[in-house]
Amino acid sequence: MRLALLSTLPPDPSRLAHHAAQFRRALNLGGIDVLTPLVGQRPLESLEAARAWVAERDWRGVDVVHAELAPGQRTVYWVMQALARLPQGPTLTATVHTPPGLLGEPLHAPFAGLYHALWLPRLIRQASAWLASPLTRHSDRRLARRLSGVLCASEAGAARLARRLRLPRERIAVLPQGLPEAGCPPLPPGPLKLLCLSGPGQALRPLQDLVAALTQLQTQADSDLPPWQLTLAGATAASCFDPPRHDPLTRLQADARLKVLGEHIAWQLDPDPQDLPALMATHHVLVLPERDLPWGLGGTEPGPTSPQAACELALSVGRPLLVAQQSGQAEQVASGNGATYPGGDAAALVNVLHDLLTDPDRLSAWATQARRQATSRQWPQMSARYVGFFQQVMARSTRAATK
Repeated sequence: MRLALLSTLPPDPSRLAHHAAQFRRALNLGGIDVLTPLVGQRPLESLEAARAWVAERDWRGVDVVHAELAPGQRTVYWVMQALARLPQGPTLTATVHTPPGLLGEPLHAPFAGLYHALWLPRLIRQASAWLASPLTRHSDRRLARRLSGVLCASEAGAARLARRLRLPRERIAVLPQGLPEAGCPPLPPGPLKLLCLSGPGQALRPLQDLVAALTQLQTQADSDLPPWQLTLAGATAASCFDPPRHDPLTRLQADARLKVLGEHIAWQLDPDPQDLPALMATHHVLVLPERDLPWGLGGTEPGPTSPQAACELALSVGRPLLVAQQSGQAEQVASGNGATYPGGDAAALVNVLHDLLTDPDRLSAWATQARRQATSRQWPQMSARYVGFFQQVMARSTRAATK
């Protein structure tokens, strides 16, 4: 099988490029010949330009064209639109990274111009996306009808895609994203160490709820409660090229309740992203109180301390997760490698933490399942599952399903 992969790729430093490179490697391991026709291509800014680009190339030797669709990937989107209009062309599939939309940003003038005008106030740019949403949804649905298969990382995302794009549910495959082969070091000795990763652009309130729960745990706990520590880590506005007006970690430092917790709280501000796996390995559990962080205006993707990236980091080194249900990461603990709690419910979080501190076997069981999940989701193991997806698509489809 010959597959053309439409995506940004290294040396682009983005997480999407890194994912696409690993995805390509996994498909190669499964015997699929992967072409990358967009490498070195200048951005295409319109459907007309994409149709001209497509017309210049011979697609008869390509079985499948697979797109990595995410905000900012307008060239990929336009090329897929152009390929969908070919009377005879390859089968089209896509990985959708930000359900429920395919691209997640307006494409039509004048809304696209307003959306990408960085000098405009954020509220105006958001309003332009809202006003353009009917046109964006129509464009997404037209392309989705020509997709023979769609990959999505979660059941919740798949349900939202099926509803918004009116896609048959059986055409959407739920496959988790692969994880790097980072190894699964044993849990560190000593007291329970929790890690919370956050960063600019994320809400302050979930972090305050976490501090409130820990304060309640400390003040209500029995004197024989085992020792514990929470490390608050992540980027601050000072380290960002385009910082927001405030960042949650800097503002959280002014919270008076932190004085009550004293030495139970540690800080790791502005860590080097390359050091995050080692930082995660020195802790026992990752706490994710945040809600999902949407991709930013203008197609900027979440950073390495976003909930999505933090979750993948913990899974890659075999560490359990304690996840707020509103974060959208609840499915990541379905195998018993952690627990969820209602976000904003301090009492519920206190109970979970108390049980974790007083029942060491629970942490051990979580860690065992986390290591198993890390092993099963490494890219070489995911290779067969991805290859199987494309084989099924080719078996049931001769080009897109419906027009």
